[in-house]
Amino acid sequence: MSRAATDGDSEMVDQKLGFCTTADGVRICYATVGEGPPLVKAPNWLTHLEYEWQSPIWSHWWVELASHHTVIRFDQRGSGLSDRNVADLSFDAWVSDLEAVVEALQLESFVLLGMSQGG
Repeated sequence: MSRAATDGDSEMVDQKLGFCTTADGVRICYATVGEGPPLVKAPNWLTHLEYEWQSPIWSHWWVELASHHTVIRFDQRGSGLSDRNVADLSFDAWVSDLEAVVEALQLESFVLLGMSQGG
């Protein structure tokens, strides 16, 4: 579990890390924070859940979204806390990463947020 500061640094918010495995055996790290309808963020290039969570550029977005949603982010294969030394970095493999996270969390429906490469 890691923490990000909310506005004014007076309150801290925890993200919880978990792992799942894709159909082709790649271990994927995901993070959840907040409560409410699930919102899954597709990763953009070279993510790292811990660094992104502490980043002054990104952390306030996740904290704000988590005030109304269960925010789910994940490091795609080859980056961050997920398996890095993998052979398949294709679009289909990235979709498999998303599917593994959704299945691990047993999400029946969710909002998908995509930005940049993830969009």
